[in-house]
Amino acid sequence: MRSINYQPQFYLDLRRWRWRQAFCLFLGTALPVVVQAAEPPESPLNPTTPASSVDDGDRKKSWTLAPITVSGSREGYTATTSSSATKTDTPLAEVPQSVQVVTRSMIKEQDMHTLGDVLVNVSGVRPTRPEEALFTQPIVRGFPAEIYMNGLPAFGGTAASIDPTSLVGTERVEVLKGPTSALYGGGIGAPLGGLINVVSKRPEAEPSATVSLRTGSFSTVNPSLDVNTPIGENIAARLSADYQENDSWIDHVNGHHWSVQPSIAFQLSPDTELLLRGHYEERSQLEYSGLPAAQALSGQIDRNAFPGATNGQPQSTISNRTTTAELKHEINDDTRLTLTAQYYEGKTRDYGSFVYPELLGASPATPTVYPIFKLYLPSNIRENTLDANLGTNIDALGGRHELLVGVNHDTTHFYSAVSGADLIGELDLANPSYGLSYGATPELLVSQTNRYQTTALYVQDQATYGRFHLLGSLRLSQLELEQKEQGVDATYHRVTPRVGITYDLTDSVAIYAAYSTGFRGAFNFNGRETPKPELSRNYEAGMKLAFTDLGLSGTLAVFEQTRRNVATPDPDPNYSILGYSVQSGEQRARGVEADMVWEPIPALSLLANYAYTQAEVTEDNSIPVGDGLPRVPRHSGRFAARYRILDGVAKGLGFGAGITALSSRELTLPNTVSAPGYALLDAQASYDFDRYTVSVSAVNLAGRKVFETYQYLGSPLVLPTQPRSAYLTLTARF
Repeated sequence: MRSINYQPQFYLDLRRWRWRQAFCLFLGTALPVVVQAAEPPESPLNPTTPASSVDDGDRKKSWTLAPITVSGSREGYTATTSSSATKTDTPLAEVPQSVQVVTRSMIKEQDMHTLGDVLVNVSGVRPTRPEEALFTQPIVRGFPAEIYMNGLPAFGGTAASIDPTSLVGTERVEVLKGPTSALYGGGIGAPLGGLINVVSKRPEAEPSATVSLRTGSFSTVNPSLDVNTPIGENIAARLSADYQENDSWIDHVNGHHWSVQPSIAFQLSPDTELLLRGHYEERSQLEYSGLPAAQALSGQIDRNAFPGATNGQPQSTISNRTTTAELKHEINDDTRLTLTAQYYEGKTRDYGSFVYPELLGASPATPTVYPIFKLYLPSNIRENTLDANLGTNIDALGGRHELLVGVNHDTTHFYSAVSGADLIGELDLANPSYGLSYGATPELLVSQTNRYQTTALYVQDQATYGRFHLLGSLRLSQLELEQKEQGVDATYHRVTPRVGITYDLTDSVAIYAAYSTGFRGAFNFNGRETPKPELSRNYEAGMKLAFTDLGLSGTLAVFEQTRRNVATPDPDPNYSILGYSVQSGEQRARGVEADMVWEPIPALSLLANYAYTQAEVTEDNSIPVGDGLPRVPRHSGRFAARYRILDGVAKGLGFGAGITALSSRELTLPNTVSAPGYALLDAQASYDFDRYTVSVSAVNLAGRKVFETYQYLGSPLVLPTQPRSAYLTLTARF
């Protein structure tokens, strides 16, 4: 902990004025002139004062700043509270659910730049690769999970809708394990396996600016900036942005992305705050479709081969535009109202070329020479979401209750289409001689026009009776599903409860047990009957540790989760050949998880996680019972450490390393081939001096040549893991 005295005031005011002037010029606004500084406001916009501890009598109306002494400490890897699990600011030790938080400090020190990088620090989670985001979702505890941004959905059919292109504007990532339908939903329903909530940075009272340039392997160039400033009285603004272009370890694959995330907060009154956020991004890359698994794993083909056209194939693009408004009003010391509205618009244009052995494979005489097909997959999404909730604290029935009641409405319009798979030539993947031409964009053959509308009412009570903490949530949902081309027009009603109890064994150890349910619409279901919603349920028990004096915190959990009404091929071959399905499948995941963080001293942070997950088919028409679910390893875990030198001649140096390991994973259902397990080593180092930081990081430090599972049109495919790579980042703070 250190104390910073902002004196002499003239120089601080001059520096603040310059940053505010630059930011206002960027926004095209006039800069207010401050003649005399006043006390800093104690408001939700001021990061030095938690919103929950602000007293109405102490609130100030001015945003101008005066000479003060601020005491602070380095943010660590440990998070003590979460707002995602209950939509209230609740200590994690009291939440009867496994909730893991990856803090900004961890994101920065491990040099993470994608959501997949972040999620390896959480047990039981299998993230998507950016290259496959159009075709799949992240997995939590064996089942599909959804990505939310600041507690709100963006469709949810695939990760492409809201998987952040950049983490430059991310404050932390919170992972809720198990179904979360009691409080969340929208688009096609609610998460079945878990929820990954990406929490954005927000405007703050203190002006600051960070500019970075990252470069390294595969011609990566990645400038970024994060600028925060107060603008006039009771207004603060922030702008986070970055751009990246890069090649790849895979032949001919290259891409770029950009992200712009503006936000502005208005303190409308001492009790009312309005926060406006924008998240606008685009990524573009030559589409990669994966390698045939059996031959890639046996070394028969070039692991870095590009299985497609290298002449004239347009880059695939994903464009996401999200605009959010959040109004918070404190009615009194115990009651608060929150209104949130979001508009999301997404557009993808997927131009692919690929091998498809299920349609036409290699000849036995030339087993590595594959026919190459081309494909075009466009889609458009528009989603409007509104959530309103009222929370209050009361003493009743001998205990302390935190009540929450809310309504939610979501309307999503989804359009997608697919062309025919046109043959464009052959390619020897063992010794590729590139030159195939993509040609004209193929004509669209099949389209899908869907509309999903969800309206829900939810209530929740968090009650404390001495050492007991009780949680009960209930959500009544109405889901209207329209699939124009299939003639489907159905309405579903579902009540999804969640109950849990936590008991404090000591001030540092608690045990808990919980039950929760999930409810989700059938996404693009094609069958002879009206689709039913997919359902899930989760039983969970565990222990929570919070030894603040030792710096040790974590969660141990055991669980059983079941997913029902899973789509399986129609048993009638006359319909299955047309791609028809029936919803008669059931899947189950059982396991044990451990997530621990130990920070015994400010200089040292240790993270360890482990998951044993047995995810398998329990009922199906055609898939053998007992087959393992794709992409889910039986064993997985990570250990990471960071050491910082805080004094002496080497002050400012920091070193870190981590190892991520997992066992084999199945690629498809039914199981035909699996990708072997592996262990990968990463490392980081940095040096802070004055207002600057120089950092280096390494990926796959041992240079392991292994493969990841890969999703593309349901074929058994793999992706070569990123080889040994290194990056240098230069950062300046103002």
